[in-house]
Amino acid sequence: MELENPQKQKLLLEYLISSTDVFSLCQPILRSKYFDVTLERSVDFMLKYYNDYRAIPSPAQIQAETSNQLQLHKLTQDQTEYAIKEVETFCRRSAIKNSILESVQLYEKEDYGKIEANFRDAITTSVYRRAGVGLFENICELLGRLEQQPAIPTGYYEFDQILGGGLRRKEMLLLSANSGGGKSIVMANLGLNFLLNVGLKVLYLSFELPVEMVAKRYLSMVTHIGQREILERKSEIEHIMVQAHERLSSDLFIERLSVGTTPNQVRSFLREFELRRGFVPDVIILDYLDLMNPNEKVSADNVFEKDKRVSEQVHQILNDYNMIGITASQQNRSAVTAHELNHSHIAGGISKINTTDIYVSIIFNDMMRAAGEIHFEFLKTRSSDGVGKRIELRWNNTALRVENPDSSTKPLTFNGKKTDNKSVDAQKLEKHSSRLTDLVDL
Repeated sequence: MELENPQKQKLLLEYLISSTDVFSLCQPILRSKYFDVTLERSVDFMLKYYNDYRAIPSPAQIQAETSNQLQLHKLTQDQTEYAIKEVETFCRRSAIKNSILESVQLYEKEDYGKIEANFRDAITTSVYRRAGVGLFENICELLGRLEQQPAIPTGYYEFDQILGGGLRRKEMLLLSANSGGGKSIVMANLGLNFLLNVGLKVLYLSFELPVEMVAKRYLSMVTHIGQREILERKSEIEHIMVQAHERLSSDLFIERLSVGTTPNQVRSFLREFELRRGFVPDVIILDYLDLMNPNEKVSADNVFEKDKRVSEQVHQILNDYNMIGITASQQNRSAVTAHELNHSHIAGGISKINTTDIYVSIIFNDMMRAAGEIHFEFLKTRSSDGVGKRIELRWNNTALRVENPDSSTKPLTFNGKKTDNKSVDAQKLEKHSSRLTDLVDL
């Protein structure tokens, strides 16, 4: 279909006003700027009339208001389907064309995030044909969905108990702590737990720490060899890691992106990751949220809006890729001396808490570090009654590990490769775990 064909455009408008079903389905994607200049006023009037009266104007009304003569058609089933398909195609192609033309000015303004967002919106322009899932009529489908989205244990017993079994795909966990209070370490520990205990594929994206530093921390976590001894015991570490890799069903990947990375750039990385690796990660760790920028330009003074957009856009990535998301934020100065923590103690915009599913504050000072303790306080849980609860865990300073209180008798475990056709998550949760020490032959 030629976009510039006024006769075709006029026919589509006539089909639109001939069927309430066709118009109501297509109305969300209609824009007057897509049409020939002689038809723009008619489209604007039709959209305004529908918005005001929830009905379609008659040809006589359209002619009186815009001087355009349109006629009604008695649509057959095939013409109805044709109209919906053609309007959808026309609007998508018009949106792509407009985004290309508008990108020139946006490029000159260096508003690259807006360019990416416009193109994404344009290519995803479509008629929404779904009508919801009936709670009672689709009970089998709903139960099947729940079965495919089980809670995945984090490896911390009390943590999982509070959350009803652990984290679920598409959920975002937001951690907060004072500067140097363990945000990156806790995120790294959670990622390693998901890899070793459940066999999930984990992607760690750092916006601050170099890959080498993150990897060095992970080497201590896996081998229990202190940071200062890493290079001195290189051959021993290499042997442990090679043997473990042969038995693990998955892996953990680390990459550093620049400060100011946008969610669209994370999407681009994920597309490249999937192209090169052949799969998408199950868990993504973003270290950390405060260092990201939204896709669109936002005033530096409007921190609330900046954090709101970043957190919403990150959450959408989790939904689109069916991943667990873990990220973090700084706490402000008032949190340092506070006896009771609350939402006001997070740095930047409180809007990021509104978007996240679970919000946990890390309590970890020098005294606790020396005593081998670290605490988590739950400040928001959407799917449980965990708000206000605090759990106490152990800190292993040599291995940089956050451990369960009784971890001395329960070392890290993991699962082998899948052997049946059950859902991946259910399969990983049911498998018998092996001790990490069983992996290697020292």
